[in-house]
Amino acid sequence: MVFGASGFLGARICALLADRGVEYRGLSRNRGEPHLRCDLATMHSYALETQIGLYKPTVVINAVGATTGDSAELVAANVTAVEALLTATRDNAGHARFVQLGSAAEYGGGSHGASQSEGSALRPTGPYGLTKLAGSELVTRAQRNGADAVVLRIFDVHGPGSPATTVTGRVIEDLRDRQQIDVGSLDVWRDFVDVRDAAEAVVSVALTDTKLPAVLNVGSGRATLARDVAGQLFELSGQPARIIDDPMQDGVLGAPWQQADIGLIGERLGWSPKIALEQSLADSWAELRAD
Repeated sequence: MVFGASGFLGARICALLADRGVEYRGLSRNRGEPHLRCDLATMHSYALETQIGLYKPTVVINAVGATTGDSAELVAANVTAVEALLTATRDNAGHARFVQLGSAAEYGGGSHGASQSEGSALRPTGPYGLTKLAGSELVTRAQRNGADAVVLRIFDVHGPGSPATTVTGRVIEDLRDRQQIDVGSLDVWRDFVDVRDAAEAVVSVALTDTKLPAVLNVGSGRATLARDVAGQLFELSGQPARIIDDPMQDGVLGAPWQQADIGLIGERLGWSPKIALEQSLADSWAELRAD
């Protein structure tokens, strides 16, 4: 069962499962086929338990989450929803593997030039990182109590179809609509991982019979300056544009440096990213032009 199946990463996970012939059920708070409607933050616990009891999943993937909104909205999507799904899974599909999609925001910033491992200090800044960490802590606690539960701390996901909540999605939107890049400060370093590689990591975790650590990082293993990513997209656009750099604007702010240590997931599952940043950006722009 994939919760958040219509989201940017959730949709890629579902597509990959379908390509591999894996039976799955997608659930989303948005109405419409092929997914069932399910809003974890608001639905009655009985309704959720009924769904899980009906399908008896062997794996539950939680791709539900909010990156923006007020504090109540972030708590509902990133904490309350996790607690509800963990409880319903424990009581109705106790042997299922629970895969929580966490975030690099749980780490906060790292030392420039250093990689952040699963054992790095957790110093989130802002309500998004704090609420994602709270949700992940619920999952790691369940794992300590005997559940088959894993948190994937995923770094900056981008690629074809990137929403405006991502760095590349906002830059592409600005280039398309206004011929200027106006997303706040771009002087931050981020570990960009293509959505297709991230989906591969999630599916690998879901399908393996191997016992896994409570937390695994998913990233490229290399930090890139956000300004350079914007510059590459500017070149791909081939159109006149300008960058408006306003560090005080609500844009790409936060931790100045993030870079994933992906050694553990490589060691345990043999996973590594396959799609280079340059190819991912080219594919993202090409998809926009095709639309």
